[in-house]
Amino acid sequence: MDKYSGNDNYGKPKSLYLEKLAQMTKEELFKETKDKIWLSAYANNNPRSDFHWQVDACYDEWVKRDGNPQHYEKAYNELYNELFR
Repeated sequence: MDKYSGNDNYGKPKSLYLEKLAQMTKEELFKETKDKIWLSAYANNNPRSDFHWQVDACYDEWVKRDGNPQHYEKAYNELYNELFR
């Protein structure tokens, strides 16, 4: 089963979020990635949270665009440095 099949917790098709990501500029996707990483960490106690698959979708979109996750890793590191250093 595809991790992006079906609906999110609000009943909307997950494919709508994937389409939204695909239409974002690199700058918008970078900000979205940072936001979803933070929200996924915040929702750590809720394994059913949409934020977990959404952060995976951001990662997958970067790999799809660039062939590697370097922009995802940059977003993660930037967020980590903002919060913990």
